[in-house]
Amino acid sequence: MTDRRLAVSFLPGTAVLEMTYACNHQCLFCSCPWENPDGGFIRQAELTTDEWIETISTLCRMGVTRLAFTGGEPLLRPDLFEIIHHAATCTVEHIETVKGHLESHHGAPLLYLLSNGTAVNETTLLTCKEYNVQLSMSLPGLRTYAGHTGVDSADHVLRMFALAKSMGMTTVVNSTVTRINLFELADTLSVALLAGAEQVLLNRFLPGGRGMLHADELSLDISQIQQMLDTAEATLEKAGRFGSVGTEIPKCIADISRYKRLQVGTRCSAAIQFFVVGPSGRVRVCNHSPVELNPVREIEGLRSNEYWNRFVFKKYMPSECSDCRDFTACDGGCREAAHIVSGSVCGMDPALISIGPLGVMQNRPSSAS
Repeated sequence: MTDRRLAVSFLPGTAVLEMTYACNHQCLFCSCPWENPDGGFIRQAELTTDEWIETISTLCRMGVTRLAFTGGEPLLRPDLFEIIHHAATCTVEHIETVKGHLESHHGAPLLYLLSNGTAVNETTLLTCKEYNVQLSMSLPGLRTYAGHTGVDSADHVLRMFALAKSMGMTTVVNSTVTRINLFELADTLSVALLAGAEQVLLNRFLPGGRGMLHADELSLDISQIQQMLDTAEATLEKAGRFGSVGTEIPKCIADISRYKRLQVGTRCSAAIQFFVVGPSGRVRVCNHSPVELNPVREIEGLRSNEYWNRFVFKKYMPSECSDCRDFTACDGGCREAAHIVSGSVCGMDPALISIGPLGVMQNRPSSAS
């Protein structure tokens, strides 16, 4: 019988910290809500160094054990490593199940840095190694890299993977898959793994942010999503490595039991396994969501926030999925992508519908939907 224990707080264990709105890329697929051309997401003043430090201290006291630093491009923030240093000095309780029993130990939170890689250098790697930060760098294609990002730094990213490996570091290659770069996915992942990346984080393109302008040209249909999964699985099998898909996939799209090297989720993790603190300090259920909730200084108020609880209690299932035999094991795909495209968190995942005209997609969802 497994031990039982009350959680430290209602918060998920992972906090994604968007350190800045700024970025040195202009990615066609960018889903950051402040890049949405509708202008509905208002950029407010970014948190100061002291405010980020206070935020991290609060989250660690409340039971958050994993902190992921992202953006925008987090390395554009000059105080990033001062903030990471503080995070590394915090103490949290890590609890895990070992042979059916709960075991705990106290230590620093697990730290992650998600970067596009262009600003990564040897100093970055040395600092990540010093603070035990797992680094993830983006590689959305090889021949299509510049077309996707607006910069030509794929070779630099690959060099950083190789340098990190020579320093004994474990890194992750993060690749957003679009209709444009799908044809070279096997090459992209293979080159990154050969260069030194140890794991793969795969994301299918989902409309949102700047990506709203390019949804028609970038969105994957069902057969292309299946091709993406099959290609990644075959590449990982050949390389003897493992990976995961960062965005949930409807079970009706693919038989996830087929994938042994690639972990594919079908349940929405927003507000359950992770949440987001945006650059100005407002909480969102996930990084894809344009709906800002409480300021982090009022984070306790999330307990009674209707939108937050809609995700916590999964009150968002599409009516079209109600008769599905997998209803209890699948959330019908990405709920916030559905929200962005259809205007409702109960809408259909973009892969399961025909995406309408651009003007329709640009209708920004409200917190009441």
